[in-house]
Amino acid sequence: MIYRYKLFQILGYLGLLPMAAPLFFFDDPFAVRFFLTYSLAILCFVSGALWSKSFQLTGSEQNQNKILIISNVSVLIAFLSVLCLDQIVLIVLASLFGVVLFVEKRFLEAEDLTDGYLEMRASVSTIVIILHILGFVILRVV
Repeated sequence: MIYRYKLFQILGYLGLLPMAAPLFFFDDPFAVRFFLTYSLAILCFVSGALWSKSFQLTGSEQNQNKILIISNVSVLIAFLSVLCLDQIVLIVLASLFGVVLFVEKRFLEAEDLTDGYLEMRASVSTIVIILHILGFVILRVV
């Protein structure tokens, strides 16, 4: 159990590196595309994890349905924003990471999850949101 706890902590925080590194090179269009693509992939991953956890909820079916809808709509909005938006895409993605975090905290906090999982997710998501806002600011300056 201790190994698993440390593994998801390590993987969670290491996953920040490919998101943070491109910020130093945001004057290069490839770095921006890399950041957006990685962000979309991670949002799909955490939304998929949320979708999966909805089936394990001990609460109401109505809450399960809310989670299913929010997780799917979040991915669709993220995909369309990366595809179609230029100026505010980073703000939209940051907001969606916030939505997923809110849903996790709201509906999964009472569930029997691995100790420390929600705390790690909250920390990582907060850093991800800050990185998106930093990217937005950097793009306005560059």
